[in-house]
Amino acid sequence: MNRLFVLALFSAFSVSTHAKTVNMVQAAKAFLGDITDEQASVAYDDPTIEEENKVSELKLKVGDKIKFMNRDEVSHNVSAIESKKKLFDVALQEPGAKNDREIELKQKGTFEVQCAIHPKMKIKLVVE
Repeated sequence: MNRLFVLALFSAFSVSTHAKTVNMVQAAKAFLGDITDEQASVAYDDPTIEEENKVSELKLKVGDKIKFMNRDEVSHNVSAIESKKKLFDVALQEPGAKNDREIELKQKGTFEVQCAIHPKMKIKLVVE
């Protein structure tokens, strides 16, 4: 078989994955977008940081990852649930970069991501 034909055939059937990782910072008892550690450290005292970066909905694809970064002054316990079915649970997460947790999204659906310790801290996660 011609090498060029094999290469073209392989290219036609190969699946390209462009998974991405989204940083979800926990600060000021809220989910904030990809902010710096410096911003997160003052988010509790500076409400404009929370206002400008607070996330209420996140749309991702199967294979994408979320990195939960607790930069708050307190622990969090974040999980995602759909109709009482748990997608993930990062468990108790103490503050600090050494406790960052990354999860990979493996199933489609619409989920509520919520902190078990702070019930008002939640976002809608849509996985396509």
